[in-house]
Amino acid sequence: MDENDSASVCSKAFLSNIAFVVVKPVYLGNIGAVARAMKNFALSDLRLVDPPKNYKDAEARKMSVGAFDILKGAKLFDSLDEALHDISISVGTTSGKQRKLVPLPLCEVSSLIRTPAEKNKVAFIFGDERDGLRQEDLNRCHHIVTIPTSPLLPSLNLAQAACVIGYELCRSETQRAGSSGSGSEEKRHSELSTGAIDSELLQLFSQISDSVNFSRTFNKGLVLSEFRQLWQRTTPTKREADLLKGVLIRLQQHLALRQNGSDEGTG
Repeated sequence: MDENDSASVCSKAFLSNIAFVVVKPVYLGNIGAVARAMKNFALSDLRLVDPPKNYKDAEARKMSVGAFDILKGAKLFDSLDEALHDISISVGTTSGKQRKLVPLPLCEVSSLIRTPAEKNKVAFIFGDERDGLRQEDLNRCHHIVTIPTSPLLPSLNLAQAACVIGYELCRSETQRAGSSGSGSEEKRHSELSTGAIDSELLQLFSQISDSVNFSRTFNKGLVLSEFRQLWQRTTPTKREADLLKGVLIRLQQHLALRQNGSDEGTG
């Protein structure tokens, strides 16, 4: 494939819906190198969660050669939840050390998100260079992905991982463009729920759980985390999320009326 062909492949519209989210990066050079890897594959939405204050300083600028616009335009967030507010599908990256969630091969994940990314935002989430993503960060993800490596050194450098994922996204889009298949489910073409909507639903669920004494203080966090994962596994559409939100709001109102009536009856 010559340079023109590569540019054509990597300019597909769906790539504009792909975000790379880096959580608490440590080394400035890696931040700059991630920006460059993104530009290599026509990706532009870089999001940094709690980065160093000097994340655009000389070392980062040097490593982002040719892609300083990506670095300069990076969006900053205080938390992963905030960074995923408009994201419909989040994909966490891991070297495979944790076992609570089973990582999928990169090629399988790229196939799963290809069609939804035409209308919805998808995020690939990277942890810091020393410890990677925490379990609570991975719990925010719809999918977990790992890149096969030698067991002698299983973890990739942050920028290397970003580069491999960027390449896979372009490679999978090349295959899609060259195939005639169009048998995707209707749901995969729909507008999906987002991180902000999911968090709102989780808050409603939490309030209703408290109202009916479903969860105790010591296990409430676990219950909410498991409910979020259950919900995310369904990859709900925005309409489905709106329907559930409506039901939860009406249920919350009904419980409040019953509680008020009970209080009046005992007054």
